[in-house]
Amino acid sequence: MIVYLDTNAFDHLYKRIGCTGAEIANLRKAIYGRQLSIRLSVHTLEEILLGRKVSPQAFAAQIKLTLSLASSRTLVKSCAQLLLDDIRAYAVRGEADRPFLRGDMQNAVADGIAALVESDGEELEDDFLAVLDQARQEKQHFFAALERARQEAEIVSSPPSGWSGFGEFFAAAARRALVTLAEQAGLTDACRDRGLDGLLKIKSVRMSLCAALAPSYERVTTGAVVNSTTFHHPVSAAAVAEAFVSDIAANRDFLAQLPVEGLNVSSLPEFLQGL
Repeated sequence: MIVYLDTNAFDHLYKRIGCTGAEIANLRKAIYGRQLSIRLSVHTLEEILLGRKVSPQAFAAQIKLTLSLASSRTLVKSCAQLLLDDIRAYAVRGEADRPFLRGDMQNAVADGIAALVESDGEELEDDFLAVLDQARQEKQHFFAALERARQEAEIVSSPPSGWSGFGEFFAAAARRALVTLAEQAGLTDACRDRGLDGLLKIKSVRMSLCAALAPSYERVTTGAVVNSTTFHHPVSAAAVAEAFVSDIAANRDFLAQLPVEGLNVSSLPEFLQGL
């Protein structure tokens, strides 16, 4: 089984919030026994490394724990690059692109992590820092793209009886939002020629649309304001994993109602107890 943990879950593992040392040892046993593998996103690294507020030694210990559970050799791209590359690949080949960092960026991460661990948390190489900073900026571009897609989809009118669920709302609004994402990638005609229904099945694209449309749906149906600033993690998870682990209850509630198949969702305690 392939599992994606968000930054919150990795943080709780390090601080042993909602888990025990024995459960972490059992998790390692499952990983070493190849019962499961954990995927790591560049956003997890940038959120840990650029947001650090602890001593270098504690910081190094957290990174070592994270990398003892998840390999940095298959690091998931930034959400913006993941979405753009998948739209481009679909327009050309009719399928999703490879979801992992490659080339100079992957090398910069590998070298940066090695230097960080060897210096006991004291040293952040410039090239590594540049990759992390770029990922943070691309995350903002990603949310800006979703906001434009959401605004375009908001003109969809509600049926007289209201929406029966998010799935019905998604079916009505997703195509309009999808066209907006394709337009932002400069690939509207190519995606139309290939088929928008096929593009809608690409997991990163579908989850991105769910993240874009969820705030509108909640506002219309419940009046609630949705905090979507962590929804990039479900997009990464959908692209690479079969299970998504988060201790943010709002994220789990959000994912529970989505028309996205093949992604099981649990809290960290639930995940560890199920091993």
